[in-house]
Amino acid sequence: MKKLAATFIIIAFSLLTAFGSSAQVRFGVKGGITINELKWDKEIINKDNRVGFTAGLMVEFSLPVVGLGIDASAMYAHRENELYLEGTKLKRDFVDFPINVKYKLLIPGLSKVIAPFVTTGPDFALLLSDSDSGDFKTRKWNTSWNVGFGAELFRKVQIHANYGIGLTKAMEYIGKDVDSKPISGKDKFWTITAAYLF
Repeated sequence: MKKLAATFIIIAFSLLTAFGSSAQVRFGVKGGITINELKWDKEIINKDNRVGFTAGLMVEFSLPVVGLGIDASAMYAHRENELYLEGTKLKRDFVDFPINVKYKLLIPGLSKVIAPFVTTGPDFALLLSDSDSGDFKTRKWNTSWNVGFGAELFRKVQIHANYGIGLTKAMEYIGKDVDSKPISGKDKFWTITAAYLF
């Protein structure tokens, strides 16, 4: 999966280089909420999803007529989970680096008001801090794959819903289960954001 993400990034930046002179570049700020789930190898850890938040900066490279582009962000993300195996509340803070290919449906006359879009691409998360979680160990880096959709309003505001599927382990339970083997969990999360582009 790491090779897939690396290949995706090489292709994305190759497209930017090839169309660099005609691409439109815009910067923006965005923020929103995250709803995080930890998917464990074995279903012996009961958990509740918790709402967190995210905020940061974005840049969008797009080809004006085609509607194809790249959307990259640097986002602070706060994620929470409650695990009932030990009654543990986990709070984790990350810097997320999502890099998505974005396709906007540009309808003449209408796209000045609304332009729907879809996105997909890798998300690289660097752990900044986590709560004292006892037998739960958080990985410093993890990678997810994003799939999302949204709409751009009046060429300034973008509303985006995104689902991230963990590709690498985000956390391990280092206590022992009935087989005396560690259990690992991957992040799966919804992110809903609003962005303003300059």
